[in-house]
Amino acid sequence: MADPLAVEPLPFVPAEPFRFVVEEGKVREFARATGSRCADHLRPVDPVSPVTFLIASALWMGEENSAWRGIVRDVRNRLHGEQEFVFGPGGPPAAGTELVGLQSIGDRYAKAGRRGGTMTFTWVLTRFWPAGSSTSDDPAVELRSLSINTSQPPPAATGGAAAEVPVPAGAYVAPPLTVNDFVRYQGASGDFNPIHHDPAVARAGGFPEPFAVGMLAAGVAANQLCERYGARAVRRYRVRWSAQAWPGDALRYVEVREGDRATVTVTRPNGATHLTAWAELAP
Repeated sequence: MADPLAVEPLPFVPAEPFRFVVEEGKVREFARATGSRCADHLRPVDPVSPVTFLIASALWMGEENSAWRGIVRDVRNRLHGEQEFVFGPGGPPAAGTELVGLQSIGDRYAKAGRRGGTMTFTWVLTRFWPAGSSTSDDPAVELRSLSINTSQPPPAATGGAAAEVPVPAGAYVAPPLTVNDFVRYQGASGDFNPIHHDPAVARAGGFPEPFAVGMLAAGVAANQLCERYGARAVRRYRVRWSAQAWPGDALRYVEVREGDRATVTVTRPNGATHLTAWAELAP
């Protein structure tokens, strides 16, 4: 591993807490956008929120609630490296739950990129407490997001069709991705980065076309665990991305479970790994 480099200091201003209500309609919208077939995600009364639903808290946040408040970042040079969700004993919250969220900056470091330039890694923490409780208590849910900023646009990546490899045994093969899928997920999650739907912005960032929001396939993988083991079964869920997924990709999802841990590997039709997800399950 490369030695850490000096990190450019930024004028971070502490974020203000925000109110977040888990809403029935939004839960079902998010569940549909991530292709959930878990009945508890789609029930008409008090549905349980999908594992990755709290990523949509961005829709409840103003500039003053962001850990990045006052800092302008270039979306073309920004990558989502990892994402983790940690739940308390109750698991993902049900509709009607009222939470208080607070976002902050965690560890921050820089490394030399493999292709030159500098990559700056920043962990952003978003913690949630039940309304009325103290933020000095242990949070009910914690989100940990690794943001990667590069000093230059990423190198051009190849999208579109590629030679397919055989479907792995036991894989779930999703329908081919479309830009409509990306836009529907963006509306449900609050991630409006135009690099996922605007061809001009994607090309300016060194990509041949818009590519999938990373959390889209992460949400699909988490929903499959809920369908198999229960809507509240997942206690910790961590995702790491390896490569982009593109319009036309029919992603393959393969799960391996050992005891109370499960691993889901998501690959493109050519066999390249899009993401790997690790989950800890309730007994």
